Amino acid sequence: MYETFLYTSQKELKTNLTPDEIREALKDENNLLWVDMKDIDDADIDILTEIFCLHPLTIEDFIMVNARPKIEKFKDYIFLVAFSMESHDKAKGRINTLELDCCLGKNFLITTHSDTMNSLAVSKERIKKLSPIIMNGADFLLYSLIECIVDSYFPIINEFDNMVDEMSDELFKDPSNETLKKIYSLKNEIMYLRRTIGPQADVIGLVARGDFPLVSASNMIYFRNIHDNLIRLNDIVGTSRDIVTGAMEAYVSVVSNRLNEIMKTLTVIATIMMPLTLIASIYGMNFKHMPELNSKLGYPTVIGFMVISIIAMLAYFKRKKWI
Repeated sequence: MYETFLYTSQKELKTNLTPDEIREALKDENNLLWVDMKDIDDADIDILTEIFCLHPLTIEDFIMVNARPKIEKFKDYIFLVAFSMESHDKAKGRINTLELDCCLGKNFLITTHSDTMNSLAVSKERIKKLSPIIMNGADFLLYSLIECIVDSYFPIINEFDNMVDEMSDELFKDPSNETLKKIYSLKNEIMYLRRTIGPQADVIGLVARGDFPLVSASNMIYFRNIHDNLIRLNDIVGTSRDIVTGAMEAYVSVVSNRLNEIMKTLTVIATIMMPLTLIASIYGMNFKHMPELNSKLGYPTVIGFMVISIIAMLAYFKRKKWI
């Protein structure tokens, strides 16, 4: 299933072209054709191979899932893989990416994807309103699509950064096993983000550097702007990574300190109970001849001595600042 937008040399916008009309449109270098394919099928593959004459490796990349952003230069076109981003589980911070494969030619742009992408929907609405993005060449149209994709990163990264801050506050207030799970979850998401944003910045950096003749010199500055945004986002993710790495070490320290406090309290209690246990053990022996057993004041005397022992030991611990 595909959708087409043709901006003709007569400055007219046409949509829903047939394969024959697509073939005719490509013959005029002053035309600009955008073909967007969703859930590519055999009929779409025929268009790509017979009309656009794409390389078999490009067709394979269109069909197969790509794990990382990349860019490849062919004789008559550039193949580029980009990833849009969305959060599908805000409670757990899990981030989902959507792949967009782009093929940039002299007067055409082909995009393929498996999922519905908001960035493409925004661009299509702009084109229907005759936005300048389809009037300034196929490379500018590609820039517009990638800009929408990168713009989708900002709210996700900001939300993720807030989650890291919340985790840091929780770590020093009341850490628990759930806190540790959050730390590991955030660490995994950070690694995923860096594997997406870093290579994406490298790909756009190659375009902005002027390595591809199909991107005009006048439009390179726009790609440099995207590259700068990706570098900034990558720095934010790098900072979050450092915070999460430090949080894992801090969690171990906090738990160790809590365990030390518990052991300290238990040790104090056990130490206080030791003389009381000794006294009770002595007078719990079953010897018949014990001088204090027949004393009327024996019981209150022993209890009083126990109380005095407790007070004396607490005062001593306090003086030594052990409690």
